[in-house]
Amino acid sequence: MFSKKDVKWRLFLCPLYLLASSFYSSLTLASTDCASDSYDKTTTVRYIHDGDTLHLGNGDKVRLIGINTPELAHDDKVAEPFAKQAKNALNALFEADKSISLVFGEDKKDRYGRLLAHAFLNDGQNVQALLLKQGYARSIIVPPNAKFTVCYLEMERIARCNKAGLWKKTDIVQTAHLTNKDIGFHLFQGTINAIDINDKGIWLNLDNKLTVGIRPDNLELFDIKAIIAMLNQVVIVRGWLNKSNRTTPFYLRLRHPASIQMFSTFSCD
Repeated sequence: MFSKKDVKWRLFLCPLYLLASSFYSSLTLASTDCASDSYDKTTTVRYIHDGDTLHLGNGDKVRLIGINTPELAHDDKVAEPFAKQAKNALNALFEADKSISLVFGEDKKDRYGRLLAHAFLNDGQNVQALLLKQGYARSIIVPPNAKFTVCYLEMERIARCNKAGLWKKTDIVQTAHLTNKDIGFHLFQGTINAIDINDKGIWLNLDNKLTVGIRPDNLELFDIKAIIAMLNQVVIVRGWLNKSNRTTPFYLRLRHPASIQMFSTFSCD
């Protein structure tokens, strides 16, 4: 809910509109070609760890940028649906030829020390795009590694609308009915009941169950007017759900504008 104390902060955000508008224009006009005309490294695959992680011949571990696949069983957690199929799908891409070419992200490594890269087969096909189109991965954008965003979202849409792979049985999680079982990565559908803007960012309340936060270090990517226009609208957000001690029981951090969209544009109808 907007308040008088937020007015000054909203005025501070106004100069960001130009930056955000420029980003949205480039997103709209960008090519959906997932190919790359150059690579940062060409090497071989040693083995596949899971659906979105692999090991190179030299031992380096690579996390594929732009996608998230279901988690295999680990520690005391059971495997998520389609986790094994996602791993098998990635493994199948390298059965005949272990060659792999990589385009590293602007952030080259994650906090676990894994290389972050877009991967390509010997014939130039984009590995992430193939997994998305087969329906064994979902798109996720973590800036600044946003290359191929439009392409990956389109490949996911094709699989989702064709009910390929995990989309045969995977439903969009309704925020009004969230439970602790939904902790983790999902796509969520809900109505934005309130928007609060303060010096800590923008906070969206979905169905009084989920707080979606856009923090100051990501604000320049967003069109603030477009976010405000979503008030009382049904939206789809994607990301990692966590428990929260805020005004709602659950929290999700929104890092990139491609991770939220109106349901009307998301629908296959």
